[in-house]
This record gives sequence, C-alpha cells and structure tokens, in this order.
Amino acid sequence: MIRATVVLALASASYGFSIGASHSWLYATRNLVKFPLLILTTAGVCALAYFVVARFLATRLSFVQVQRLVLDIFRDTAVLLASLSPVSLFLALTMVQPTRESLGEYPMFQGLNICWIALCGCLAVGQKARDLLREHRLDRPHRLAMLTAWLALSLFAGGQCAWYMRPFFGIGALKGDSPPFFLGTAPDFRGARSFYEAVWNLVQPPR
Repeated sequence: MIRATVVLALASASYGFSIGASHSWLYATRNLVKFPLLILTTAGVCALAYFVVARFLATRLSFVQVQRLVLDIFRDTAVLLASLSPVSLFLALTMVQPTRESLGEYPMFQGLNICWIALCGCLAVGQKARDLLREHRLDRPHRLAMLTAWLALSLFAGGQCAWYMRPFFGIGALKGDSPPFFLGTAPDFRGARSFYEAVWNLVQPPR
C-alpha cells in the first residue's frame, strides 16, 4: 500500500504541475502539493462511502478490501493522468493566454483537462470495480448499481474537494496575481460557493 501511495502522489504531482503551468510557475509548483492532496483527500472520502454502499447492497466485501480497491482506483487514475501530462503541459505553454479583456484559449484548456480527469476516473473505477465484483459473483443488477453509485460518489466528492482547494488552473486570477493557496468557499464569478451550486449555475445561469 505504501508503494501504491507513493506512485499515486508522484503521478498526480506530475499532472498537477502540467495544468498549473497554464497560469504561471507559481501555480505549477503549488500543484505539486495540491493535486496529490486532492486525489488523496478524495480517496479518503470515497473509501468510507464505497464501503457503506457495498454494505447497503449486501455484498461481502470487507472494509480492508474496499480500502485497497479505492487506493488502486485512485493510483490508476493518477497514472493515467500522468501519461497525459506532456500533452497538457504542451497545451498549457502554447495556448493563447487569458487577459483582462479575453479568456483566450483558457476555457478550451480547462474543459479538455476536466474531461480527461473524468474519463481517467471512470476508466479506473470501471475496471477495478468490475474485476472485484466479478470475483464475488454479484449478479448484473447489483454490479451496475454499485458501479453507478461509486462513480457518482467519486464525482461529487472529488468535485467538492477540488472546489475547496482551487485554483488549480488559475481561473480565479490572471498573471501577476497571487491568490490564497486555497480559495475555500469564496464565491466564483457567478456567486457559487460550492461545486454543486456551480454545476447548477451552469444548468440554470443566475440572472
């Protein structure tokens, strides 16, 4: 488990550095700590939540089995993201940078990386959970229910942790600004104070 944790930390630091470079070297170096912390915090929350869901669906997965599963899932997610670090760093250094008048190609860069994070997470959860649940011979409806619940928990836990620990990309400031290490519950430009509120504002923009 120690080796898996070290791999997770190094791989996620690599990816965090690449996305932070889209703003400045300050963001990039901060992300060497912040992105591994995000992954580990999300893994800690999911470790407990996954076990509760497994018990609710009457599976025989032990607490230790679930913890190992979660660590493997987030290690694999971090490794998949690390494999995209060179591409992300290249885009970060070559995109049209945001200014006070225009966001340039920043929205494209941010959206692309969010999609990568979601895709890598889904692949890791799907593969590891499928293998484990097949070993325990769960029927198809139970497997689908557990996979859906675990994916949803990962999304909401990871989203809220990322919201509290932002900025990673630098959307909250332009070059030359130095925001706090964590923005916490500080509102975004639409006034949202949580990940869930921000998502709702995307669906139903405030007037």
